[in-house]
Amino acid sequence: MEECDLIMKGGVTSGVVYPHAIRKIAKAYRLRSIGGTSAGAIAATFAAAAEYRRQENQQSMAGFDEIGDVAKELGSNMFGLFQPTPKTEPLFKLLIAAIDQKSGGAGGALRAIPRAFPYPVLFGALLVLLSVFTGVVTGNWAIGVLGVLISLIGSIGLIAIALKKMLFVDLPAQDFGLCSGKTLPAKSELAFGDWITQKIDQIAGKDDGPLTVRDLRRHGIDVATVTTDLSSKRPYRLPFETSIHYFSKAEFAKLFPKKMMEYLCETGEKRACRGSDPSDLPKDLYSLPAGDDFPVYLVARISLSFPGLISSVPLWRIDYLRADDPFRRCLFSDGGISSNFPIHFFDSFLPSRPTFGIALASYDPDQGDNRIDLPKQAPQSTALPIGNVDSLPGFLMAILNTAKDWQDTMQSMLPGHAERIVSVRLDDSSEGGLNLLMSDETIARLTEFGSQAGDRLVSEFNMDDQRLSRARALFPTLEGALADMSETYDDAYAKLLKEHRVRSGTQAWREDPFAKFGAALKAIGAEGKANHNDPDGKSIRQGDVGKFDAEVRLVATEDRVPGRD
Repeated sequence: MEECDLIMKGGVTSGVVYPHAIRKIAKAYRLRSIGGTSAGAIAATFAAAAEYRRQENQQSMAGFDEIGDVAKELGSNMFGLFQPTPKTEPLFKLLIAAIDQKSGGAGGALRAIPRAFPYPVLFGALLVLLSVFTGVVTGNWAIGVLGVLISLIGSIGLIAIALKKMLFVDLPAQDFGLCSGKTLPAKSELAFGDWITQKIDQIAGKDDGPLTVRDLRRHGIDVATVTTDLSSKRPYRLPFETSIHYFSKAEFAKLFPKKMMEYLCETGEKRACRGSDPSDLPKDLYSLPAGDDFPVYLVARISLSFPGLISSVPLWRIDYLRADDPFRRCLFSDGGISSNFPIHFFDSFLPSRPTFGIALASYDPDQGDNRIDLPKQAPQSTALPIGNVDSLPGFLMAILNTAKDWQDTMQSMLPGHAERIVSVRLDDSSEGGLNLLMSDETIARLTEFGSQAGDRLVSEFNMDDQRLSRARALFPTLEGALADMSETYDDAYAKLLKEHRVRSGTQAWREDPFAKFGAALKAIGAEGKANHNDPDGKSIRQGDVGKFDAEVRLVATEDRVPGRD
């Protein structure tokens, strides 16, 4: 089979788009590298598990058939996957009422207060009745009215006190998530964490322990997602490749099923306590398995912690900026905070296989009725929908979304990127996102959109067109960067590369090949510069290559971690 890579965007319940899209693509391509963020991370691990099963079992499509069935399962149990803890269940009820369009948004949240806080409301109602009764019996309506006001104020005060405790005590105690992912004792259906764990093993056809990165790599399969370390204020790429993080057994037991805990504790090494340890450092720290030993489930779960809804994942590591190298607690939250659509994953200057992307966008009827969009060529960078910013909440959300998504957005519009990204346009008011109460019909419609998106990628994408597009985008940009380099190389770098004394690298190595490579690049750049400035020259940039927003530069990536040594 031809091979491809696949990237899927985050979007909470919007992930119902992916199952049938994955299945359609897998019928035509072998999946080699799969990635995503948040809901896209779940889809990525499912797809990796299915490809593992295909390679293990003589090209069996059984795993991809299982993924197709996931869509039906979500249609009947989407809401049941999200199980708030008892302490924060009232907040969850208010959230559901606020995002449910049928209940009226903010008005629905107000009407949901009696369900969320029955005892304060009942207490206030009884006091109101008692006040009215007192006024009728005594004939003093002033006493009755005063009693009603006091009752209402008291009821509102009790609700406010309860809300304050939930927001400022209970929610932080649960690492800022209403739902931990673990199934509650009183529930018959699985919560999303236990469900994802079960599904990965079921799709992979594996019953001898959790699916690991080693299992995938044995068949040349790579899976990668993004998570955000809020404590260090940086993204990380999953799976972790170095053993710098530790987990507390007691903390992880609140988030992960027993089977996963057994694997993590058996594979990770327990840290020996020291006399110099501070009193608040957990005594049950284990090294988190990294590299080949990293469980595929954690690739999804650590990327999935949608702020406020799903608990963040706490990890511990040494803070090397402090004199005594203390362990510090780090909170890992949703990957979408850093990169909600990591289309740059698995990319190269001149790729040998396509990296398909499935993106999620907002549907605007004024822009036509097209729900599935796969451009034939890269659009201009101005070809973006213009939304209204006419309220304070809208203003704040626009700031947040722009700050976190602009890099993914602009990268997705470049030549060689846009033509391999299919966008599924969803109605934000009722489809995907935080719409946890989508009807069976709505979920079926979204899964059909996913099927259509997969069909279009398979039937319309042309790899030769992609190769030419990438070359047309890369070569002019590279020529311009080398031309700029040639201007400063002789003056500032040619002699320095050979003679300046540094701590690392031998003199011979810096003269050959280091300096020779620099001189070769300078020569290419100088030739490109001369050709470009010559009216009769033939630089690449003088050709019919178009104009677009791109540059070649050295960029830090989200998988920068210390070396194993």
